Amino acid sequence: MTEQAHPRLTLVGTGSAFPRSSYNACSAISFKGEIWLTDAGGGNGIIRALAACGIDPAQIHHLMITHTHTDHILGAVWFMRAIINLAREGRYEGKLHFYGNHDVVSGFLTICRITLLESHFKLMCSIVDFHTVRTDTHTTFADTAVEFFDVGSENVAQTGFIMRIPSGTTFACLGDEALTRSNLDYVRGTDFLLCGAFCRYADRERFKPYEKHHYTVRDVAMLAEQAQVRNLILYHSEDTTPDRAHAYTAEAEKYFGGNIFVPSDTDVIDIV
Repeated sequence: MTEQAHPRLTLVGTGSAFPRSSYNACSAISFKGEIWLTDAGGGNGIIRALAACGIDPAQIHHLMITHTHTDHILGAVWFMRAIINLAREGRYEGKLHFYGNHDVVSGFLTICRITLLESHFKLMCSIVDFHTVRTDTHTTFADTAVEFFDVGSENVAQTGFIMRIPSGTTFACLGDEALTRSNLDYVRGTDFLLCGAFCRYADRERFKPYEKHHYTVRDVAMLAEQAQVRNLILYHSEDTTPDRAHAYTAEAEKYFGGNIFVPSDTDVIDIV
């Protein structure tokens, strides 16, 4: 894998829990020859989704699962099966660092314990370091400081993080949560913010985001402007709106003065 002078964000999947033409929310940050994967979607499609982005699971040594919903954690089980197979073949070097809150770590271990062969589960435990993270837990990735925080979800315990890149650039991820007043201060002044925006405010009656504890493009854009975010990346969205990128951008730019990204699966954004 070629090393970049700056981090690169690959949107492995941008869809919601029930996508029609996209993969579930999943992203990868590559920097200095290392890869950090955030969430893994909901099934064995994670392997094809990574392949479509040119990402080899053997290159991934950091996995962060934001919360326990099926469309984020179940793909991690299939990803783990791939890592186990690579390790058995002698093609996975070093440790995999798994990050998640208490519910994520305990839930993931329970799923793996009852679905994997006993020998495979033991192998997994020997190559994976499980890190239970809380607000203000810190780690490092590719010489970059990473700080975790509770995003204040109304629905499920969910953890976000902010990366402070040596160049001074900051990147924050809220999982599939939208930017809300509960997490606004954590990401205030962030250079890049990746967060959920389920649909346009104009389509709220059709998609009913608030019933799912999700928010609209307008909701997020208004708070991102207040928080002085520089670049806003919207994902975990419905995928049936024609020319969704243009439609979402048109709504967001009414309320937000920074750069707006509405990526599709496999899109890449340079974090500079």
